[in-house]
Amino acid sequence: MQKYAQILIADDDPEDVFIMEMMCRELSFSDNIHFVQDGMMALEYLDALYEKPLPSLIVLDLNMPRLTGTQTLELLKQHTRYQDIRVIIYSTFLNEIQKQQCIKLGAEAFVVKPDTYEEGLEIMQQFHDCSLGNYSFPIAS
Repeated sequence: MQKYAQILIADDDPEDVFIMEMMCRELSFSDNIHFVQDGMMALEYLDALYEKPLPSLIVLDLNMPRLTGTQTLELLKQHTRYQDIRVIIYSTFLNEIQKQQCIKLGAEAFVVKPDTYEEGLEIMQQFHDCSLGNYSFPIAS
């Protein structure tokens, strides 16, 4: 039985989303990714999946309007239906205090956005592999 990868990515930067979409197409799994603009939209998307399979991985940009990645993570981990979904925080920069807070709240990893397209491809592949249960990010990402 083939396991279907479903990844939900919340990021408010249209340029970052465009690049991630390009990477997913290049890696041939763009049909398995759904993008939303912020944490509030991520929760609304999940709520709309009533009685449907949930994503196996959620990637949250740290700095978003309405609900930050940290706030969204906290709400996800408090909800019995969503608390077991793997969550990765994806940020432009590493803030050790925020990283530790996110890990304490239940994030699987805190990943810094890459500097190059090639590094981005590698991270997107790791997200895909993680969604299939075939990869675990080192917490010190």
